[in-house]
Amino acid sequence: MQSSLNSVLQDIQTWFFSNSLIVNTGKTSAISFHTTQNKSPALLRVSLEDRDIPFSTETKFLGVYIHENVKWTAHIKNLSSKLNTSLYMINSLTSITSAHVLRAMYFACFHTHLRYGVSLWGGDPESKEIFRLQKRAVRILSRVDQHVSCRNLFKELNILTLPCLYIREFVCKARINWGQMKQNEEIHDHST
Repeated sequence: MQSSLNSVLQDIQTWFFSNSLIVNTGKTSAISFHTTQNKSPALLRVSLEDRDIPFSTETKFLGVYIHENVKWTAHIKNLSSKLNTSLYMINSLTSITSAHVLRAMYFACFHTHLRYGVSLWGGDPESKEIFRLQKRAVRILSRVDQHVSCRNLFKELNILTLPCLYIREFVCKARINWGQMKQNEEIHDHST
């Protein structure tokens, strides 16, 4: 496994060099993905440009926090903080602006964060906290009490719920990649 890793790392270095890209090895870390049951995963020696790359349990990649167990707790916590900031801003504007402007602010400041990477973290049980924040946002936009049901408010505002956004992302990805996807009968013989 170590020799395969070394070969891949050499190919990566060659590709970066031929494309005039520089890797900041000081900001680079390695992750050994594994299940929570595997308490001691194999940690191979990872080195780029003759510098050992340290292993970490969690990293931020393109704005998404990734954990070695592929848990989304850190990402959801960070996203929750961003969404709370957006909620405060939207709530501050309710008394001085129209419903149309509030809805535009929702899509500009809240929905963009909500939708980013939802196909990765949207199915996690902890995403319920993000859905609660979205319901709070919809209540603010509709200028109703916190105990009012949001079911009709989402429809009136023409806003998809977090679970619907998650499903929509997967349907869109499946439609785009339909020709590249394998059918169950190509993988195994039993009916699923």
